[in-house]
Amino acid sequence: MSIKAAVQHNSLYSKSASNDDRKVIRHVWAEALRIISEKYKSEEVSDEIYVADIIELKDLMNNQFSDYFMSETHPKFNYDPGFRISHSQKSIVVYLKHLWCLGEIKAPPQCPVDAIILKVAGQKYPNTKWTHINSIDEHLSQVEILSKMAGDLPLPEWELKSFSTS
Repeated sequence: MSIKAAVQHNSLYSKSASNDDRKVIRHVWAEALRIISEKYKSEEVSDEIYVADIIELKDLMNNQFSDYFMSETHPKFNYDPGFRISHSQKSIVVYLKHLWCLGEIKAPPQCPVDAIILKVAGQKYPNTKWTHINSIDEHLSQVEILSKMAGDLPLPEWELKSFSTS
C-alpha cells in the first residue's frame, strides 16, 4: 500500500516499462522498505537517520532501475525524471505509519507529506504540490510547515488525527 501511495498521483515509470518490469521494481522496492523498517523496530530513529533513509532509497532505486523510470522532465507537470524524494519519503513513511499503527514500531520521526495534509496545514495550491519534490531541503521545508501546524503534538500523531478528520 505504501508503494501504491507513492505512485498513485506521482508519475514514475517510462512508457517502455512493462508490467513484469514494474513487478520486479515493486518487489525490490518492498524489500528495501522492509530492510529500512528494521531499525525502527528496535529504537527511536532520529530525523537525521530518517532523512538518510529517504536519500538512500532514492539512490538505490535510481541506480538499479533508472532505465525503467521516466527519463525526461514530465511534459505536463514539469517535474524531474526518475525516482524522486517524493516517491521515497511517501513510501517509507506510509509503511512506517502502518507499522506504528499496528504497534510494531515507535512513532516515525515524520509523517507522510502530500496534498491532503498540506491543505490541512492551511496551504493552498500551488503550495500543496508534493510530487515534484526532488531535494531534501524542499521536503524539509514542507515538513517544517506541518510541524508548525502540529504545535506541541508529535508530527505523526498530529497527522494521524488530522488525516482521519479531513
